[in-house]
Amino acid sequence: MNDTQASTSDQFSARALIIAILASVLVTFGFLEYAGMIKHSENKDEFALSSYKAVLINAQDQAEYLLSPKPSFQHAKCIDGYLFIANDKDTALQGLLVDYKNRGIKCSPESLNNIAQPASALEKSDG
Repeated sequence: MNDTQASTSDQFSARALIIAILASVLVTFGFLEYAGMIKHSENKDEFALSSYKAVLINAQDQAEYLLSPKPSFQHAKCIDGYLFIANDKDTALQGLLVDYKNRGIKCSPESLNNIAQPASALEKSDG
């Protein structure tokens, strides 16, 4: 067997291996879909709108917290004493904000006015 035949044989083996891998993935996916083992949900209630974190302003040790200038395309509303998050682009996406134990986050317009603002946040909002 010469070098040309060996390289052609190696290329054929590599192609056959790649095709076999792709075919096995597709067949597996098709079988799982046919058997109903892959769950597709059209119900938007089952999706998380987003994940959030709280930034403790007072714990920043007088350092400025860098806030991204890009918009989040979400806004919060206080409805019946609970904080709801709504998507600006898709009005159907609205959800109750909950903590890690799925407890609703309470809100009221009066309590929002009592939140202390750090000096750096006040300076930025004024100018």
